[in-house]
Formats: sequence, C-alpha cells, structure tokens
Amino acid sequence: MQPQNSPESQLRQYTLAKQQLGELLHAGLQFFEGIKEEATAEQCRLLLVKLAEDRFNLAVVGQFKRGKSSLMNAIIGRDLLPTGLLPLTSAITTLCYGPQEKLILKCAGWVMDHEIILPELAEYVTEQGNPGNIKGVIEARIELPVPFLRRGLYFVDTPGIGSARSENTATTYSFLPEADAVIFVTSVEAPLSEAEEAFLQDVREYARCLFIVVNKVDLLAPTEYEQVLDYIRIGISRILGKKNVRLFPLSARLALESKLRGNNHNDAGLSGLDVLETALETFLAEEKSRLFLAVILDRLIRTLSDVEAQFNGGNNAQKANLTHLLDLHSRTDSIRNDILGVGETVSEEADASTENIQEIEANVMSVVQRQHTLPRTRTCPICAAQSQTIFDFFAQYQSQLANDNDVRHAFVASKGFCQVHTWQFEQVACPLGISEGYVSFVEAAASELYQAASLPGAQAIRKIRKFLPDGNTCLACRLLREDEVIQRTRFLEYVSTAEGQEYYRRSLGLCLHHLQAVLADKPVKGIREFLLQEQARHLEELSEDMRAFILKRDAIRRGLVNDNEEHAWHRALVQLVGERLAYQEKDIRNLP
Repeated sequence: MQPQNSPESQLRQYTLAKQQLGELLHAGLQFFEGIKEEATAEQCRLLLVKLAEDRFNLAVVGQFKRGKSSLMNAIIGRDLLPTGLLPLTSAITTLCYGPQEKLILKCAGWVMDHEIILPELAEYVTEQGNPGNIKGVIEARIELPVPFLRRGLYFVDTPGIGSARSENTATTYSFLPEADAVIFVTSVEAPLSEAEEAFLQDVREYARCLFIVVNKVDLLAPTEYEQVLDYIRIGISRILGKKNVRLFPLSARLALESKLRGNNHNDAGLSGLDVLETALETFLAEEKSRLFLAVILDRLIRTLSDVEAQFNGGNNAQKANLTHLLDLHSRTDSIRNDILGVGETVSEEADASTENIQEIEANVMSVVQRQHTLPRTRTCPICAAQSQTIFDFFAQYQSQLANDNDVRHAFVASKGFCQVHTWQFEQVACPLGISEGYVSFVEAAASELYQAASLPGAQAIRKIRKFLPDGNTCLACRLLREDEVIQRTRFLEYVSTAEGQEYYRRSLGLCLHHLQAVLADKPVKGIREFLLQEQARHLEELSEDMRAFILKRDAIRRGLVNDNEEHAWHRALVQLVGERLAYQEKDIRNLP
C-alpha cells in the first residue's frame, strides 16, 4: 500500500477530487441547460473545459517597462521573449511545456490556429510588429521542453499597464480573471507608482496567490537598498492589508546573463533569482493542485450565488428550481471544504508569498504529475508474446494446409480450429489459402452429416458433437497452452531482476488471466507483492485516463485528449480479459 503522503498517494487524491469536481460541473451544466439558463450553463461549460485542460495560469503582470519579459527569460534561461527600452509587449504570450519547440498563434477571426517559427514572434506580440494588437492576437503559445513548465503550468506574459496604448492595459485586465496565480513585478526605478497601486488593488481581487518581485536592484547603491525595499514593502502591506509581505528583490538582467554563461549555480545568488525560483518550485510542488481546484470552486460558488439571488426574487418556475440549485451549492461547499479545509474564504490568498509555505494537510493533493519519459508497452507482455506466437503459427500453417495433403488430413482428423481460432485464422489467411485448406474439412463434414441423417435423434446429435472442435483438439489452443508455460517461466525469471522490475513498472502490466497464472507458479519471495501492487497501480492509472477521456469529451475538448486517454478503453479490456490473439478456447468460457 502506498504511504498516505507519498507523491503517488497525493496525486491519486488530487485525481479523485478532480473527478468529483468534474461530475459536479457536469451535473450543473445539465441542470442549467435543462431550465434554459444558457449564460449560466456556459459558465459551467467553461469551468469544465478549464478542469479538463488542467491548465494553471501563472501570470506575470505589472506596469510597462518593469522587466516582466526579462524576468520570464531569466527563469526559463532563454533570451526568448522580446525586450527593449520601449514598451514592447502588446498581446498575451504564453509559455507551456512541449517535447519540441513550437510557436502557435490564436487570432480573432481565424478558423484554425497557425504555427509559425520562433523568430517571427516579435511580429505578433510587440508594439513595433503589432501596435495596439491590431492583428487581433488572442494568444501566442510557445511550447518548450523546459522542466519548469511541466505539470500543466502556463507561464503568461501580459502587456504592461499604464502605457500610452490603452489597448494593452485592457488586454491585461481582461486576462486577470483567467490568472490562477500572479507574479507582480515592480522595479526600483519608480517604485510603486500610483498606477501600480491601483492595479495591485485590482489584481488581489482575482489572484489567490501573489508573488511580489522588485526588479532591477542592481541599479541601487548599497546605501539605498534597504530604504527602497522598506518603502515598497510598507506600501504593498497597506494595499494588501497584511503584515510581513515577502518581497523578492532581484535583477532579471544579471540572472539571465548568468544562465546564458552557464553559471546557474556559481553566481545566480548574486541576482536574487534563486530565492524566487525556490519559492516557485515549492509552490508548484506543494500548493498548485489545491489552488487550481480552489479557483474553479470559487468561480462556481460565485456563479451559483448570483443565480440564487436571481431565483429568490424571480418567477414561480425559478423558485421551483431553487431547491435543486441549493443542493448544487451545498455539494460545491462540501467538496471545497474537503479540499481546502473549513473556514478559508474566497478573498484569502494562498500563503505562498510569505516566508514559509504552510505544510499541506493530508487531504491536500500534490501537483506532481505522471510523466512517462520512457516508452510503455501497451499490452500484457505474455499476451504480446503469445499473440506473436499464434500469428506466426497461422502464417506458416496456411501454407502447409494449401500444399501438403498429409497436413490437410491431420487437420480434418483434429477437427480443425475451435470457433475463436477459426476466425483468427481467417484474419491471417488469404481466401485462396482458406479454400485450399478447408475444402477437405467441408467435404468430411458433409459426409458426417449424411451418416447422421440415418441415425436416431440423440445419436445424430452425438455424432455431430464429436465432429465439433474444442479447446482440447484445437491445434492453436494446444500450442498456446504449451507456449504460455514457457512465457510464464521467462517472465518470472526476468521480473526477478532489477531491470525486469523497472520494465514492469513502465509496462501496462499483466492481464488478470496471466497474472493469476503467474502467481500460481509460486514466484520467489517479494515478487508476488510486487506484481500485485504494481498491477493495482496500473489499473488506477487506467481508470484516471478513462475518467480524463470522459471529462474532456464532455467538455467538448477532443483535441486535448492524449494518446493514453484516447486508447485507455482498449487497454482496460486487455487488462480484464487479455489480447484477442492470445485467447484459448478454455478462456472464452470464463470471460467476464
């Protein structure tokens, strides 16, 4: 059994909570569609989409020319996002994880997203290339194989507020409701301007978690350092209404220069970035999953509260639906209390911006996500070996049946293949091969029926029954039984090694038929527990993929379905009954 606080156990709890929330959103969607509350149904649908995407938006915001893009470049260690002396960013730019570098544009009026090359980015997201976002860029999404971006993190660069371009400020404000956590960037050049104070007031209305970065500290003289930071700290404490606000003073320029030189560890501390990176890594590893679910729950609660107020003062039909609505609200509150604990209000911020991240309660799930860096087999390994064995046998036997009279006579004498293997043979053999191989068998069957016609009813039935094949006479069934013994022995020898156990962890695992057969062979001490525990984990992962597939299809986001989720149903059937080509006649009668 997995330890309660292990990453695997916490991931399992997170997945179950996510599935529970998905079922609640689906129920809400159906209810509001049923009573023709289209606007509210659309809100539920959007939340369902967000849950299915598992997208966590970490937005970098602030006044123009505070170094937001430079900070993001420093964190990912790439001089990627455009930077300069003039206000640059004009559209939302998102960095997310992908195995290959890719830049995808989503623009208003475009039916499909377009992929362009990275050097063309400035033409779409800067003031010079796209002033005031006249090209209608909704999002420029850059996929990068950067470890920081794993675990569903979307790192978002927003246009600076307060510039001469009001469109840029409007773009940033319109994105705030989508932000799950925020890095607010100010600088020492003009610390905490009036525009920044007003903006920070608005940010706190949306962001449950807030990191305050003070950039460009390399411009300060040593005698000015503490004085400027104290001024910023006092001002932000007043705006947020909390004491002991933690600041992250740094120099994004020095940090990026350090990383580009390859000095990630030697002098990264001089820039101050290492402290922020540690806080972000801790937050992403320990708090992000809880916060992700909390954001969705809070938005659902606000939506339900608005509708309740409308129904209370509405017509009789609306009042009649109030009971169902209150039940949805009660269920939402219950899930929220299970995930967050009783007493935490919507306006409270996650404590990631304080000196120490709070220790997570047992019912708060880790954000650690499953990453398969090595290929995984998609079927039971014994089934796979037996499928190849039976395929090779059919391919060879087809030729023998067509060309060897002795083989044909023996085939008739053995009563042919059983029902299952007859149709498997049909999938491998060609029509000519089947005709040449089965013509003698058909003639023998006709002869048997002529003889049965002259017998009493019971004797006729027995004669026909004796002619029918079964698992004991079928050549393919006998071959598989003999081969299974060989494959089980090989499997147990291999899985008793460290290499074999690592392989088995990455594989789909044994089907239940072959699992019980292997266990009946009495494996060495410890292997029995290993196989059972790993197989239980494999099945849990399968159920998670199947649930994710259902959720994403319900959310009408088929494009988000990954390969594991798309084919989870087939792998589940393999786990329960084994591969089709590995069937034996005796197994068919015992299938669930």
